[in-house]
Amino acid sequence: MKPTWKTYPYIIILILGSILCLLQEVIASEGDRHKVHRNLLRACLNQNCSTPEQLNHFHGDQPLVLWMLGWDCKHECRYLSMWTTVSHLIREGTPISSIPQFYGKWPFIRILGVQEPASVIFSIANGFAQVFNIFQLRKKVPNTAPMYYVGLAQGMIAVNAWIWSTVFHSRDLAWTEKMDYYCAYSLVLSGLTATLLRIFAVRDNGMNMKVAVGIAAVTSLFYLRHVCFLALIRFDYGYNMKVNITTAILNFILIVAWSLWNIKQQPYLWKAIASVVTINLCLLLEVLDFPPLWWTFDAHSLWHASTIPIAFLYSSYFIDDCLYLDNAKIKFRKEA
Repeated sequence: MKPTWKTYPYIIILILGSILCLLQEVIASEGDRHKVHRNLLRACLNQNCSTPEQLNHFHGDQPLVLWMLGWDCKHECRYLSMWTTVSHLIREGTPISSIPQFYGKWPFIRILGVQEPASVIFSIANGFAQVFNIFQLRKKVPNTAPMYYVGLAQGMIAVNAWIWSTVFHSRDLAWTEKMDYYCAYSLVLSGLTATLLRIFAVRDNGMNMKVAVGIAAVTSLFYLRHVCFLALIRFDYGYNMKVNITTAILNFILIVAWSLWNIKQQPYLWKAIASVVTINLCLLLEVLDFPPLWWTFDAHSLWHASTIPIAFLYSSYFIDDCLYLDNAKIKFRKEA
């Protein structure tokens, strides 16, 4: 039987689901620890963290803010040994551009116990941007618009993701890292889900709930599979990155192709194209990694800074699109 336009959404859902579920895992590598740092760390642990008396003395002298953010004796020794090693390398003539990473991160100057202050500030700013966008959606778009609740859900997922980004960059611990990775992917996948719903589920000026439920089921089940693999089988950085990139590429292709196809009738779609193109260009900051400026602003923090204006641009497109759909829906009813 020859497929019709009504069957294409189901075919697309099946293909995307198959692609996502067949992704293979790759293993990420970790950086080496410097010899000087290992020696300093060993000495610090022996002198400050090896007996109950030493630990009691450490906790008695520790500032409250460091205790609240989970800086125990071991991690305090890591931090102090790291900076002593950095000072040693600089005295030995090592250029700042060649300073190594420690525990998979560049050396950052902590502020009030916050491990990566720039990333924390920009994560908070992104969270407030998403809250503002949610209020704008509620203010400007009637809840009868087909994509209204999709936008609310996407906004709340984004706020949650930026909360956990703030927590993780404030204090890099095993559980905060996992929550940041899980919620970051929920943000990426929600973008793809919203795009699939807009392209394939919005039909005849309304939401085709059968298609919408099918799309949401596929993406939700894949998200659960992804998180369960990372949480229960192996927390694989390479696999996680591969899944994120694949999802982002699918979203990029779909948005650009659909927008170019419809831009004559919907001129505001340039915002959709600009938002996905810009965010992918900004990803070069992650590729062009460099030691932090003033030991504070690294490429990752600047990546977080770049997503703030992009969030407003994407929200502007989404609101315009919701209003377009709602107006078309009203016009269709009047003509009927």
